[in-house]
This record gives sequence, structure tokens and C-alpha cells, in this order.
Amino acid sequence: MAGNGEILVGKRSSLQLLPPEHLMLGIIVGFGLAAVALVLATGRVVNWPPFLVGFFATLGLVGIGGYIRAVKAAPRIALAVIGVGVFMGFTAVSTVFIFALFPLPNPLIDQQLIALDAQVGYHWPGFVAGLAEYPWLARGLGYLYHTSLPQIVLLIIVLGALARDVALHRLLLVGIVTLIVTVAIWWLWPSVGPSAYQTIPKPILAATGLYYDDAYGAYLKQLVEVGPGRISPEVITGVVAFPSYHMVMACMVVWFSRATVLFLPAVVTNLAMIPATLSHGGHHLIDLAAGIVVFAACLAVAHRVIRSPARV
Repeated sequence: MAGNGEILVGKRSSLQLLPPEHLMLGIIVGFGLAAVALVLATGRVVNWPPFLVGFFATLGLVGIGGYIRAVKAAPRIALAVIGVGVFMGFTAVSTVFIFALFPLPNPLIDQQLIALDAQVGYHWPGFVAGLAEYPWLARGLGYLYHTSLPQIVLLIIVLGALARDVALHRLLLVGIVTLIVTVAIWWLWPSVGPSAYQTIPKPILAATGLYYDDAYGAYLKQLVEVGPGRISPEVITGVVAFPSYHMVMACMVVWFSRATVLFLPAVVTNLAMIPATLSHGGHHLIDLAAGIVVFAACLAVAHRVIRSPARV
């Protein structure tokens, strides 16, 4: 193996989980308990069975990965299986946590963000109108927008196959920490994107295939200001605008795919993710810049927590 990442805690346990895996599973459990406590405190109604599938899938994948590592002596497969389990687990618990936060205590700051975008010459309706002249491009970007999570899963599998355990664990920790930081910033200064405030003519919407119209924007505002009647997968949608977690994920894929066969495709794909993210109307331009800053700060933290093996 390429060498296990050293972390500021003990060594490999009898459960055949590496210290960074213990750390991240502990965060997931803690975040899950916080989500349950928040749901109970706010009186939210949750359709638990679909979310529990994600929780149990995490436990199953981690158990399978630990078995593969201990019994089958296949550490690369174990890295990938446990990594996918950790990623799925945190995605599931964070979704419930985010929607249990509603209604948010502070007013939306979208108007201020729109004004900031205008100062650098960005105007969402004008950007979408330009895309409408190339419907094939607009629709392609629309499909690309939904590939962020599959890209990360693929990257986890590739890093596991290459025995890049330090990079894999840093990727997962960056994903966890950046989401926590992103949600904290958004909770303090909430926004839902320009679609809730700016209107796109219907012919342009039809040409681009966008569904983030003013009605969808109004729905996002209602979620933030009132909250869903019931937290269930069918009401789950992207509500965190500033900073952009889509931009965070794009940076993660590009950074951690270095020195792999995925790097060049990742660069091309995630450069295209910039207009794809802007086109939907769920993000301001300033959101993307803030996402890059959050990624860079949390990457530095991950490098301090999960260390590269000492060279001898």
C-alpha cells in the first residue's frame, strides 16, 4: 500500500478501520444525533425510512469493507468500499440536518449578492439569454450540473484502487468539513439564488430546459422562511446558495484527481461546471468564489489532520 495516513489519534483498531475512518464515522454519528435532536426540538415531521436506508447502507458498506480488509486481505477494495460508505452516510445525515434547520432565523441576503454580482458585470437573466442561443449547450450543462455526486463516488473508487489512502481520506474529510462550514455560513447569511428574485422569459426557459423559474424560486424562499411540512426525499432540493457547495465539489474532484487518469477529464468537466452551476439560477456568481475560499481553507485543515506518511 502507499502508506496509511497518520492522524492525531491512535493506530489501526481491531475492527480493521483506519484512524481517519474512525474519525469520520464518529463525525457522521455525531451529526446524525444532532439531526435527530434538532428534529425533535423543532417538532419537524420526518419520513425516516428512506433516510434510514442511507444510514444502514453506510453501516453495511463499512462492515463489508472492514471484512474485506481483515479476511480477504484486499486493502484497495476495502478503501473504496468504506470510502463510499462514509460519503453516503454523511450525505444522508446532512440532508436531514439542513432541512431541520428551517425556518432560518435571519433574512435572505440575495438582493445584496445580486448587487455584488452586478458590480462585476454579471446578470443571471442575461447569462441565461445568452445560453438560449445555444440550446444544445444549455441542455448539456443542465445534465452536467447533476454529475457532482457521481464524480466524487467515481473518484473514491479510483483512489481506493490506486491505494491512495491519504488522498482518499483527505477527500472525504474535506467533503465533510466543507459542508459543515458551508451550511454554517448559509445559516447565518441565507440565500437561495437569483431565481427567487429575477424572472426568465418562458421562451428562454423552454430553449434552455431550465426548471429554476420564478415559481421554483418562490418555492425555495418558502422552504427557507417556513420550512417543509414533512422532511422527505421528494421535497429535498438544493437550497444552500452562498457559498456554493457545487463549486466546493468541483474543486474537490479536480484537486484530488491529480496524478490519476481522471485528472484531465475532471479539469474539463469541472470548468464546465462553472456555467452549469450559474445557469440553474440557484447560485450567484459570488457564491462560486466563496465556495473556492471554503474549499481552500478546509483543505488546509485536512492536511494538518491527516498527515502523509513520514519518509525514511
